[in-house]
Amino acid sequence: MISTHSHGERSGTGWIVLVLMCLAQFMCVLDDTIVNIALPSVQAELGFSGPSLQWVLNGYLLTFGGLLLVAGRASDLFVRRTVFLTGLSVFGLASLTCGLAASPAMLIVSRIVQGVGAAMLSASALAILTATYTGAARGRAFGVWGGLSGVAGAAGVLLGGLLTSAVSWRWVFLVNIPVALVVGVLVPRAVGSARSMVRPALDPLGAVTVTLCLGLLIFGIVSSEQSGWVSVPTLSTLAGAVVALGAFLLIERIHESPLVPLGVFTRRNVIGGAICALLLASTMLGTFFFLSLYLQQVLGFSAIRNGIGFLPFAIAVVFSAAMSSQLVVKYGFKPLLMGGFALLVFALLWLAQIGLDGNYWTDVLGPALIAGLGLGTVLVSSVTATTHDLSGDGEQGLASGLVTSTNQVGGALGLAILSTVAFARAEHSSGPAAAPESLLAGFQLAFSVAAGFAFLGFVVAAAVTTRTAGQALSEAQQMARH
Repeated sequence: MISTHSHGERSGTGWIVLVLMCLAQFMCVLDDTIVNIALPSVQAELGFSGPSLQWVLNGYLLTFGGLLLVAGRASDLFVRRTVFLTGLSVFGLASLTCGLAASPAMLIVSRIVQGVGAAMLSASALAILTATYTGAARGRAFGVWGGLSGVAGAAGVLLGGLLTSAVSWRWVFLVNIPVALVVGVLVPRAVGSARSMVRPALDPLGAVTVTLCLGLLIFGIVSSEQSGWVSVPTLSTLAGAVVALGAFLLIERIHESPLVPLGVFTRRNVIGGAICALLLASTMLGTFFFLSLYLQQVLGFSAIRNGIGFLPFAIAVVFSAAMSSQLVVKYGFKPLLMGGFALLVFALLWLAQIGLDGNYWTDVLGPALIAGLGLGTVLVSSVTATTHDLSGDGEQGLASGLVTSTNQVGGALGLAILSTVAFARAEHSSGPAAAPESLLAGFQLAFSVAAGFAFLGFVVAAAVTTRTAGQALSEAQQMARH
């Protein structure tokens, strides 16, 4: 079913819209992981210091996560297609300057700008999908969206290794340009120039304070990996995020047309879906990182073999996302969220048993497949839960901003926590911190803590979200009558 929330969003080209929006999201997520494999080559050629090298990753994460909520709301205020194309242009040009970077400063600044474009691109793409589809069609669209988002992370490891080995690290950025050009040419023909029929007034103070809050929060989290959680820089940055949050809530309470109406957080499915999305990202980004380290540093996999090893995981994500897009319409998102998180708990506790003499086929493949099934299920269900009660006109961008910003914050938080506990365990083990035995002890603890995150997700899904099989069936019957 095609949405009638806004006029001119599409004109008989729904499948093309889905393909183009998913390509855009694929690029954004891909750039979270594709750079990892290339970092040693980047450091050697441009002369990065150790501490500054992390900002090739964190600069992108900071602006991407910090601006998602504002970018999502901009999609409600302005023409969604215009926001999308502006973000695409910024992202594409920044990818070009990343690929041509001649100094560390040029690369870091380019990555920061690339994150700005990614925020606009990701938030507006999901807003366009939410406005384009309703009912079962929206569930199927979110299934494709969720599946490709999960695959992009695994694809980044493989593609990053291939490009760095076969051509140059610069192509991990330049590969975005032909995709951006194709998407940029086709979007004006496939997506109409609609804007929301409900146009809230601008809330510049709200935009500044929420961006400052998210930016400081992500900065504090990622800096904790270097300076520690109880250091002055980390604590002062996190305290600044709390102050900015307080100012934001005060502004939103008194503004006549707030950036984020605080009433949305009284909707159980919105808050439950957002928390589940945050816990999923907290679970999986760190898991992805440490499983990759285990394959390379303990089992001795090459970068390319490591990427190939993640392909079964990616296939499982695509399969479960496709199935979940059908099942969520029939059974509701609550049982799928609970089932998906249960699979993740089982898979991560299995990974926590890995050993020095481990084997990919017996110790990694099984839990990776189960984790892929759980990831795809929760991805689709959490997006559906969050957007289910925020699908009215003027709310699509807000919904997309909430989903994507909680993903980014959750990923940064989870990776920082898991890195802290893993490397602390490695340092306090009986052998040298870099010895395989010490690294393994840290990896095992990281997987155990990640299983705890997934269990929290199960609890939140059970206690907060509300849409069950009976409600899903009732809604489907109502849509059929209309």
